[in-house]
Amino acid sequence: MKNIIICCVLLCTISLLFATPQVPSVTASQRTDASKKVDIYYNLSHFMPVTISVQASNDNGISWNLPITLITGDIGANISPGNGKHIVWDVLVEHPDVIYENVRFKVIADDGQSPPVPQDFVYVPGGTFTMGRTTGSGDSDELPTHTVTLNSFFIGTYEVTQAEYSQYMQPRPSWTSNYGLGDDYPAYYVSWYAILKYCNLRSMAEGLTPVYSISGSTNPANWGSVPTSNNSTWNAAICNWSANGYRLPTEAEWEYAARGATNTPDYLYSGSDDLNAVAWYVGNNSPNGTKPVGTKAPNGLGLYDMSGNVFEWCWDWYSSSYYSSSPSSNPTGLASGSSRVARGGYWYSSAYGCRVAFRSNYSPYSSFGSIGFRLCRAVP
Repeated sequence: MKNIIICCVLLCTISLLFATPQVPSVTASQRTDASKKVDIYYNLSHFMPVTISVQASNDNGISWNLPITLITGDIGANISPGNGKHIVWDVLVEHPDVIYENVRFKVIADDGQSPPVPQDFVYVPGGTFTMGRTTGSGDSDELPTHTVTLNSFFIGTYEVTQAEYSQYMQPRPSWTSNYGLGDDYPAYYVSWYAILKYCNLRSMAEGLTPVYSISGSTNPANWGSVPTSNNSTWNAAICNWSANGYRLPTEAEWEYAARGATNTPDYLYSGSDDLNAVAWYVGNNSPNGTKPVGTKAPNGLGLYDMSGNVFEWCWDWYSSSYYSSSPSSNPTGLASGSSRVARGGYWYSSAYGCRVAFRSNYSPYSSFGSIGFRLCRAVP
């Protein structure tokens, strides 16, 4: 009988703060004895027992349909909260004479009360937080701090990967080993304009309502080529905030999610005051370039790489003085401008540039090896 090789890459959660279940610290490894069983460990935080299920992928997370039924342990209904939960998968019995590599596991907690969470997304409960530079030193455009209230939304667990981007858009020729190349690496050298097209193409392919419209059409086939210079027609794109398709986060949504939907604790970076634990940046990134998503620790919501790795485009037009006039409820930025917001820092940023309050901006037609993106979706 062949040896089964399972390479387990981190994995994920339906993880929520406060009233929803949280499943951090998921790890998996294969035993070295003759059984070759796979041990999956996780922690579960919630106020009541939940139903736990597991999904597996052997195609870098593009699909999660690898059969995984011969499992025992802390799986199924009425799993009580606690640490060190243990699931055992008898892979050798279920898949004899097959070798799988780079298998990913997703542990899902369902309390029967939270809205269904799309695959590889996290539910962010609506709430009120203080936006802007609440601690440490920084730039003037991070002030004044101001109170923002947001509706609930879904946000991607990871930055959009090269594999995900290539399903709907042409792979970028500028993706090279110099800046990071591979299915699990973040997509970079993608302009803000190109992301609008990607979002609608993916929404349409998955039977969702496209969010963006340009010249009255939500079908990118009617938009023409993605502009490589400033374009007033694409600048006037309209976002349907109630549509259930894919979109960019607003700047406020991004910061709220990066903070873990809370100002307590008031971390300097996303999920920690220890930047090395949560981010790839100039202080720990050798060789230079992006790194596979999800290889640093997540923040309190279970989101990875919101500090470092690549900057992430947001919907909003940038203004250095916007915080002085920002609406307090679901702000979406100015109606016009010359550059769009990007947040989070990148693989060659200093610690200063990886702060959750740090703001950057770029022309919407520009693309760099330092900028990628993360998706959002509306909660029904």
